[in-house]
Amino acid sequence: MKAINRMLLCICVIGLTGLVFYSPVPLYDLITGTAVPGFSIGWPVVRILTEPFYAFSLYLLTLDRNFYQPAIISWFVWLAAGMFIYCRIKKRTVSCCIKSIIYAVMLFATVSVLVVLIPLPGPKLVKPEGYVAADIHSHTFFSHDAIGTPVSNLKFHELQGFDFFFITEHNHTKGFFKFPENSLYKKVFPGMQMRTTNGVSVLLLSGKEFNGDEYRNKTLPEIIEKAHQNNMLVIMPHWWKWHKFSYEELRDFGIDGFEVYNCGYRNFNAKEQQELISFCRDNNLLMFGTTDWHGWGYMTDVWTIFAGDTERNLKDQLAGKPELKIITFREKQSGSILRFIFEPFAAYYYYVKNAGLTAILSFMIWFCIIFIVFSSRAAKHIKSYLPAGLALFFFIAAIYYSIMAMAVIETNKIIITSVVPVLGGMALLWFILWRINGKDIQ
Repeated sequence: MKAINRMLLCICVIGLTGLVFYSPVPLYDLITGTAVPGFSIGWPVVRILTEPFYAFSLYLLTLDRNFYQPAIISWFVWLAAGMFIYCRIKKRTVSCCIKSIIYAVMLFATVSVLVVLIPLPGPKLVKPEGYVAADIHSHTFFSHDAIGTPVSNLKFHELQGFDFFFITEHNHTKGFFKFPENSLYKKVFPGMQMRTTNGVSVLLLSGKEFNGDEYRNKTLPEIIEKAHQNNMLVIMPHWWKWHKFSYEELRDFGIDGFEVYNCGYRNFNAKEQQELISFCRDNNLLMFGTTDWHGWGYMTDVWTIFAGDTERNLKDQLAGKPELKIITFREKQSGSILRFIFEPFAAYYYYVKNAGLTAILSFMIWFCIIFIVFSSRAAKHIKSYLPAGLALFFFIAAIYYSIMAMAVIETNKIIITSVVPVLGGMALLWFILWRINGKDIQ
């Protein structure tokens, strides 16, 4: 009876906070700061079926990269503290307490890894007739720090509501012709993110095939000049990552535009962002919000929109400098120390603030199911044998990514040096947990 009462109390808290804090940010144009009537977000049906995992996926995959380290540390500390308090209340032994803490931390790490590997479809932009959505910055596993295949890149953009996009591998163009032939110059267009001798990168966008080797070992002005000679656009990505060259210097070099929002580097100072938007507007420069997709999860919260034609070459349409909208529903999140001290609670607050009634109800139902399962007699068996299943899963995943790495060994480094070791390590840790204390965890 006490367990049921605790479950009901938690359900009431979820429902109450869902009502009290609900205040979603409507879709708006980042350039003008105004609402965009006629546009909406379509959430996939699978969200209802996987709401707790989906909510955590949306949280983790839309978190600024600069926030990962303090946020994860905070989660680990709160998980360890919570399990310790729980074990003390239950008067568990020190050994059992340590095992429970390890189990909880491993589960959190497992869910975090699954979030970036499982292609769970994210929010899709629904547009009025006559508008198209474009993404000028994305990668496949032919880039050194990406894990997505060309097919998964194409699927990602289609699921999020993009009509077409550029593939911008790091310092080469090998990924473009690995896409399905029927998507070339229709959905996907050739581009490249080229490193300059000045220590920054630029996006080169083309309407036709080009030789990326021609742009190696050149300064930024040299690359811009050569790209323009070849009828290409040159865009400055995530300028705030480097703070190198002033806006005026880049304009004088001949830059065609800037990213003013990037899903990989969201933490752009609001004042600087507005200054960049104003500068682009005053100098008739293109502005973009980009996914900078590398294959880590299937979530985005920004789309660059313009009145266009899906049958025309994307580069040619952008060269005509159409009126662009950068649509997002993201609010500026705090980066304060206090926020990270209470990170799990901050994550929950941001979730209920933007989750609708259907999502909250699904969350409550799944909470009840999980609570009942882990409060039943079957809980002990689940805790005993789940590690074995997870060890097998991560072992198979490590083999899969090892095979994948062989196909791109010349250009990709992160799969074989980071992804495979992490997956292999997770498999080993879960196997050890199963063999040593799986049947003893209570």
